[in-house]
Amino acid sequence: MKSPSQRLFEADLRSAEFRSGVLKGYWEVAAQDWPQVVLWIRAASRQGAPDGYHVALDLEGYRAAAPTGTFWDPATGTMLDAANRPKGKANSRFAKVFRTDWEERAFYHPYDRHAADSHPDWRVQQPHLVWTSDHTIVDYLEEFHSLLNSDHYVGV
Repeated sequence: MKSPSQRLFEADLRSAEFRSGVLKGYWEVAAQDWPQVVLWIRAASRQGAPDGYHVALDLEGYRAAAPTGTFWDPATGTMLDAANRPKGKANSRFAKVFRTDWEERAFYHPYDRHAADSHPDWRVQQPHLVWTSDHTIVDYLEEFHSLLNSDHYVGV
């Protein structure tokens, strides 16, 4: 029997917003073994870089609880090693969110459950970026797709 959070997630996958992103080639579900989900997100074209990146997320408690996850290597079934992670211009928002000098198991972003739990001040400092139960996987994907397609993304 599916949990309420899994049913809610699957309903969000059927939304027009999610399906539109799939049709535009922005993202797709690569694998799902609830509550673990692997998504693929397209990135801007950069020399020597892949067309996109896989992200493994733990969606336990979805939507009440924020996702948490990191870049994923589907070939090895492990976190993507630092050398193959997307890089950003120095001191850019991109470089801060996808930093490799913090805990690699999570993104340094208020949408990430692990990062937000360890930075309670973000709720006051960046309330517009903090995950709430009103957010969906589409909000998450739009945010990270935007970062991976920004001018601050330089490749690997």
